[in-house]
Order: sequence, then C-alpha cells, then structure tokens
Amino acid sequence: MARHRRARGYPPQVKILVGGSWITVICALLTALWSVPQFLIEGTVTLSTHPLFPVLFLFPAQIGVPVSLLIALNSVLMASRRRLISFPRILMAGGQILTVILLFACALFLLMPTAFGREFIMMALAFQIGQVVVALGLGLHVLQRRRQRDPNAVVRGGDRDDAPRL
Repeated sequence: MARHRRARGYPPQVKILVGGSWITVICALLTALWSVPQFLIEGTVTLSTHPLFPVLFLFPAQIGVPVSLLIALNSVLMASRRRLISFPRILMAGGQILTVILLFACALFLLMPTAFGREFIMMALAFQIGQVVVALGLGLHVLQRRRQRDPNAVVRGGDRDDAPRL
C-alpha cells in the first residue's frame, strides 16, 4: 500500500496566494508607471499610440486583473477553510479582495446612466490601491520567511558576529 508523504513547503492554496500576488503586484507597478505620471501631468488617463502603452498599461492590466480575480476567489476559499493564519496572508488576501471590490464598483458605475467617463481612470487607480495592500503583505511575508530561515539574524543594529552562538 502506497504511503502518502506530507508535502514539503506551503499548501497549494498558499502557493497560489503568494505566487499570484507577486504577479498582480508587478502588473500594478507597471500600470502605475504609465497611469500615475499621465494622471499627474495631464489630469487624465487615456489610451495612447505610444509604443510603451501596451507594455506598461495594456498587457499588465489584461494579465493582472484576471489573476487578481482568481486570487480573490482563492482567498475567499482559504478564509472559509481558516487557512489565513498569518497577518501577511490576511493582508495579501484582503488586498486581492479589495482590488476586486473596487474594480467591480468602477464597472457598475460605468453601467449607470450618470456615468461621465472618469470611471475608466478610477479603474486603473482601483487596481493599484488594492495592490498596495497586497505588496505590504508580500513584504511582511518575505520578512517572516527570512526570520524563520535564519533565527540568529539580528534585525536591528549589530552584525552576525554579535548573534548568540549555541
């Protein structure tokens, strides 16, 4: 009879959360490199024929938004199974869910008869706002992993020679 070995590392749902969060944060950073300067300079975010527009805005948005939707669904499933056991995971999941809620609200505003076109601008910013929370969770996740990997590392001041020896 084949014995099942316990998988090493994180469960698949956590790998999906962390890996997908890296993808969406990078996509949000790329879209911010296009939309934030344009919004600050021109006061609006528009379509463009500039050669960097597809690379910095169009493709990252087409990749990041669907991945964010999938990660938000994964986050809801993880929350229902009580797998969001650390603060970084809660931040990553919450940021993905916030992103989807903000994007859904912008889409609803576009469908209303009182829509005035600024909703498109808000969609790019909504994606980026939610991903700031996800990036914070990823940063804390990386710090937590480094502390678990090297418990003798000194966090503030000093160097490794000052660490206690066993």
